[in-house]
Amino acid sequence: MPNQATASVSLQVFDNKTGQNLGGAKVSVLNSSVTATSNNEGQAKLEKLLSGRTIIQISKAGYADQVIVINLTEKQDLTGIVVQLIPLQVGGAVSPATGGTVNLAGSTAQVVIEPNSLQRTDGQAIQGNVNVSIALINTAQEIRNMPGDLATVVNNNRAPLESFGAMVVDMRDSSGAKVELSTNRNANIRIPLMTRGLAPATIPLYYFDVKLGYWLQDGTRILTLQKDEQGNEFYTGTSTTLNTVNADIPYSTTNVSGCLADATGKRVANAQILLEGKNYFGYTLATTNAQGLFTIAAKQNATVLISGQAGQLRSNTFEQQVSTSNLTLNDCLVLADRSQNVTVRLSWGQKPEDVDSHIVAPDGSHVYFDQPGQLLQAPFMNLDVDDVDSFGPEIVTINKLMVGEYHYFVHNYSATSNPGIFGSPIKVELNTPKGTQIFTPASGSSESLVWSAFKLKVAENCDITVVPTKEWLSDVPFAPQGTAKYCTKP
Repeated sequence: MPNQATASVSLQVFDNKTGQNLGGAKVSVLNSSVTATSNNEGQAKLEKLLSGRTIIQISKAGYADQVIVINLTEKQDLTGIVVQLIPLQVGGAVSPATGGTVNLAGSTAQVVIEPNSLQRTDGQAIQGNVNVSIALINTAQEIRNMPGDLATVVNNNRAPLESFGAMVVDMRDSSGAKVELSTNRNANIRIPLMTRGLAPATIPLYYFDVKLGYWLQDGTRILTLQKDEQGNEFYTGTSTTLNTVNADIPYSTTNVSGCLADATGKRVANAQILLEGKNYFGYTLATTNAQGLFTIAAKQNATVLISGQAGQLRSNTFEQQVSTSNLTLNDCLVLADRSQNVTVRLSWGQKPEDVDSHIVAPDGSHVYFDQPGQLLQAPFMNLDVDDVDSFGPEIVTINKLMVGEYHYFVHNYSATSNPGIFGSPIKVELNTPKGTQIFTPASGSSESLVWSAFKLKVAENCDITVVPTKEWLSDVPFAPQGTAKYCTKP
């Protein structure tokens, strides 16, 4: 029997910088006529999709396109996908006849275009000068901002990649038409270095092929690591694509096996498993089988973070050291009950080195690095992942909610101000039964070492109200100890 167009995908689109919902984004399934447009809450749904490997492109004027690659099964209703579009920053304009150099302000990113090396993608003549915009992909805050699933193909096999810096170059003529490099022409580029570890002196250049949904090596082109006068490092070399370019390399993998269960211990099938590097910028995806089991690839001799997602529900996160041998996890990842499933993810930049995640429960329980909590007994919230050497993430999971008010805030433990929390910048992603919300400081005015992101008000029937606070505090809030009362879903 041929595949039936019975699958569906729901997603929510955000501004990567501000965390605001983005309406009016076009969501398209490549190689099909299926499209949708995100509403004012950033939500969009694609219906009547075929099962199998599916490439979805999300576009909005002023933002770099995003592409996600998913594997759908027949009759699957895939929900809870979060897409963050990165705003384009105008670098400058060049004449098609003479070319020129475009630098991105406040960055080492650069594009050098040769004379008479551009053409419009529609084959028409270029109108006026060409505006060159750049979007830097911040793999530190959300590795899945990388288009596709951060993989290439080696000997017809999927091979995951480790990124050391990536950017999108968008070129438009005065009419707004898209412009690209002409065939057999090159441009010089600089990609700012982003890494958690030691960067190689030279590295291959990859570009993202939207039609295939994979990263492909740009011939035999090699980028070289260099520094500017201020000591800022970047990779430089030539590119034939000037689209989405990436300094990265494939890595040797080992397999991690495990299971995903719900709050009652029942295994969860057809759920997504995400494994991301904690000491490298890379990730892989897997799907649980009918018995809730999974096997997923990890970089050898690395520290990884493993979590599960089934629709809007997120599991706790395991931090795991892997070697060269295959590994089986001792415990299942656990999805809390649908009415009480809450996770919080904090990420930031290279500086300050140590930003701490804090959450205070209605009974005064305070979970942070010094009191990481417990997930399966009081206070039923846990700091799954702590980070003290830049970028994050720090991840908190709650699987049983108390009646009353939770308060989440972050603390600049490094106590540095250049940059501080605002300039870093930090980002807090909250996932509740009502969906995803992203919080970032709106202003650095009156910045202090403590920033309150939100409060959660939990009713006796487990209904959750999210109250954005987004304010600077003079000190870490104090909460008096009380008696815990847990909510009950009718």
